[in-house]
Amino acid sequence: MEMVQTIHCPNCGSEAERHHLFTSQLTRTQCPSCDYLMVTCSRTGRVIEAYAPGVYPAAIASLPGVVHKPHPLPSHGSSARSQQSVAASRC
Repeated sequence: MEMVQTIHCPNCGSEAERHHLFTSQLTRTQCPSCDYLMVTCSRTGRVIEAYAPGVYPAAIASLPGVVHKPHPLPSHGSSARSQQSVAASRC
Protein backbone atom coordinates (compact mmCIF):
# COMPACT_ATOMS: atom_id res chain seq x y z
CA MET A 1 0.00 0.00 0.00
CA GLU A 2 1.17 3.53 -0.73
CA MET A 3 0.07 7.04 0.28
CA VAL A 4 1.20 10.07 -1.76
CA GLN A 5 1.40 13.63 -0.36
CA THR A 6 2.02 16.83 -2.29
CA ILE A 7 4.65 18.90 -0.48
CA HIS A 8 7.15 21.69 -1.16
CA CYS A 9 10.58 20.42 -2.19
CA PRO A 10 13.11 20.89 0.64
CA ASN A 11 15.76 21.65 -1.99
CA CYS A 12 14.12 24.15 -4.39
CA GLY A 13 10.65 24.88 -2.96
CA SER A 14 8.72 23.63 -6.00
CA GLU A 15 5.83 21.21 -5.75
CA ALA A 16 7.13 17.72 -4.94
CA GLU A 17 5.75 14.34 -3.86
CA ARG A 18 6.27 12.27 -0.74
CA HIS A 19 5.45 8.58 -1.12
CA HIS A 20 4.84 6.56 2.04
CA LEU A 21 5.52 2.92 1.08
CA PHE A 22 3.95 0.98 3.94
CA THR A 23 4.86 -2.54 2.85
CA SER A 24 8.59 -1.75 2.60
CA GLN A 25 8.55 0.77 5.49
CA LEU A 26 10.17 3.45 3.31
CA THR A 27 9.37 7.11 2.62
CA ARG A 28 10.46 8.51 -0.76
CA THR A 29 10.47 12.27 -1.39
CA GLN A 30 11.05 13.34 -5.00
CA CYS A 31 10.96 16.59 -6.96
CA PRO A 32 10.58 16.63 -10.76
CA SER A 33 11.78 20.27 -10.95
CA CYS A 34 15.27 19.88 -9.43
CA ASP A 35 15.70 16.07 -9.41
CA TYR A 36 15.81 15.92 -5.57
CA LEU A 37 15.45 12.42 -4.09
CA MET A 38 15.43 11.27 -0.47
CA VAL A 39 14.56 7.73 0.63
CA THR A 40 14.32 7.16 4.38
CA CYS A 41 13.29 4.33 6.68
CA SER A 42 9.83 5.10 8.04
CA ARG A 43 10.60 3.36 11.36
CA THR A 44 14.00 4.85 12.21
CA GLY A 45 14.30 7.91 9.95
CA ARG A 46 17.67 6.69 8.66
CA VAL A 47 18.58 7.87 5.16
CA ILE A 48 18.74 4.98 2.70
CA GLU A 49 19.39 6.96 -0.48
CA ALA A 50 19.74 10.68 -1.20
CA TYR A 51 20.43 12.93 -4.16
CA ALA A 52 20.10 16.70 -4.02
CA PRO A 53 21.58 18.78 -6.86
CA GLY A 54 23.25 21.88 -5.53
CA VAL A 55 23.88 20.40 -2.08
CA TYR A 56 27.56 19.48 -1.88
CA PRO A 57 29.10 16.96 0.57
CA ALA A 58 31.71 19.47 1.81
CA ALA A 59 28.96 21.95 2.73
CA ILE A 60 26.97 19.26 4.54
CA ALA A 61 30.02 17.91 6.37
CA SER A 62 30.76 21.39 7.73
CA LEU A 63 27.35 21.58 9.45
CA PRO A 64 27.46 20.97 13.21
CA GLY A 65 26.23 17.56 14.28
CA VAL A 66 26.54 15.94 10.84
CA VAL A 67 28.41 12.65 10.90
CA HIS A 68 29.25 10.82 7.68
CA LYS A 69 29.09 7.03 8.00
CA PRO A 70 29.64 5.17 4.73
CA HIS A 71 27.39 2.15 4.26
CA PRO A 72 28.43 -0.87 2.20
CA LEU A 73 26.31 -1.48 -0.86
CA PRO A 74 24.21 -4.64 -0.79
CA SER A 75 25.48 -7.42 -3.03
CA HIS A 76 23.22 -8.16 -5.98
CA GLY A 77 24.45 -11.73 -6.48
CA SER A 78 21.81 -14.41 -6.80
CA SER A 79 19.47 -12.81 -4.29
CA ALA A 80 15.94 -12.41 -5.59
CA ARG A 81 14.98 -9.74 -3.06
CA SER A 82 14.00 -6.38 -4.51
CA GLN A 83 16.00 -3.20 -3.89
CA GLN A 84 13.21 -1.91 -1.65
CA SER A 85 13.25 -5.00 0.55
CA VAL A 86 17.06 -4.82 0.81
CA ALA A 87 16.81 -1.14 1.76
CA ALA A 88 14.03 -1.77 4.27
CA SER A 89 16.01 -4.55 5.93
CA ARG A 90 18.91 -2.12 6.49
CA CYS A 91 16.90 0.64 8.20
